[in-house]
Amino acid sequence: MNKLIRAGLKRVFRIKTIYLCLAVLFLIDGFDIMKESLFPEPGRSLPDPEGYLMSAFLTMILLTAVFITSFLGSEYQYGTLRNKIAVGHERWKLYVGSFVVCYSAVLIMYVFVWGMTAVFGTLFLGGFKSDIKELAATGLVSFLAFTLLTALFVLVGLCIQSKSAGSVAAVILAFLCMIAGVMTVQILSAPQFIPADSIPAQFISEYKPVPGDPTLLINPDYVEGNRRKMFEMVHKLCPASQMLTAEEGIDAERVLIPITETVVLFAAGMLVFQKRDLK
Repeated sequence: MNKLIRAGLKRVFRIKTIYLCLAVLFLIDGFDIMKESLFPEPGRSLPDPEGYLMSAFLTMILLTAVFITSFLGSEYQYGTLRNKIAVGHERWKLYVGSFVVCYSAVLIMYVFVWGMTAVFGTLFLGGFKSDIKELAATGLVSFLAFTLLTALFVLVGLCIQSKSAGSVAAVILAFLCMIAGVMTVQILSAPQFIPADSIPAQFISEYKPVPGDPTLLINPDYVEGNRRKMFEMVHKLCPASQMLTAEEGIDAERVLIPITETVVLFAAGMLVFQKRDLK
């Protein structure tokens, strides 16, 4: 297996995809920080580096899907996987080796984002505004999230033999993950009540007052009941929403859920790959 991993890592650095991914991350993170600092909009205060960090992480979800399925799809396209099996490599070793190689590439992007945001954020934006506990929570949650995403996209890349079909499926999953993450965070963060004095007088008649407290109004955007439970479940399972709310803190559930999802996806992918007829 060590030979498989070494050969895979050499191939990672030989192809252009990893460098294109890093270039994209630089443009939407480091370059944007410099542009915002050197050419600020009039009357607008400089943003915090944390916002750029989350933006880069959301973009990285898509880049992770593209890189992994492109990398593994080429293994099918050029018959590399069939050749490895033909010379005696066991399928479980191929799956584990592919996961390790792809995970290494994802970690390169992950460390690049952290390092770039820290350096450019310190030079141009005055550094992170969050305390060390919030940054540690963000680091742990995002690390687990990208471990989960790697397991998901390796499953797609190795269990769908068509490179184009695998890439399309992974990109769709990445977009769904990003949309679900942003949507659930917005919906669940809406307050149940809003101050009456925050609503213009001409629109206040459209809101229902809270019984017994006329200073508060019922927020029509607040979701409750079974719909709220559904959104909360999606929020807990979605790696994008986990990252977006990482600063809220760490508990056992936030750690155990992504680890469990990763193990399940990894095991399911290996099981399916073992049964695949590699044509």
